[in-house]
Amino acid sequence: MTKTTYQLVICLVLCSHSGAVTANSMILDKYAWTNRLVILITNKKDASLETQVKSFFESHACDVDDRNLKLLHFPTDKPVVTQLPKVMRSQSGLWLLGYDASIKDFSEDGQLLNRLFQTIDGMPMRQDEMAFGPACG
Repeated sequence: MTKTTYQLVICLVLCSHSGAVTANSMILDKYAWTNRLVILITNKKDASLETQVKSFFESHACDVDDRNLKLLHFPTDKPVVTQLPKVMRSQSGLWLLGYDASIKDFSEDGQLLNRLFQTIDGMPMRQDEMAFGPACG
């Protein structure tokens, strides 16, 4: 292998492994590039987080819709949770995924909700969406 070929191979390997952590999963693929996702992973013992998240989504419906957010809930005791990426199924809590399915934020509790809109509004694609003006009064 020539030195130039070797350098090209190294560059390709490094480039392919850099960037954000993505949450590739067949179960999440249908939402890629159309929705941002809040993934709620809970165990049976913690119904309070589920209640808190559902209440938040109901009380902020316009803001949620404006940001193309979908809430997906996966109880840890259900087989479907095994279809999630390993990094997600190994940790209960809230996960925020961007349009590109990359993990943008995580919290074990409801703290993600406190910064959810601020985090999303700082994303480049969201900046473009906001240029059309606010959808919620």
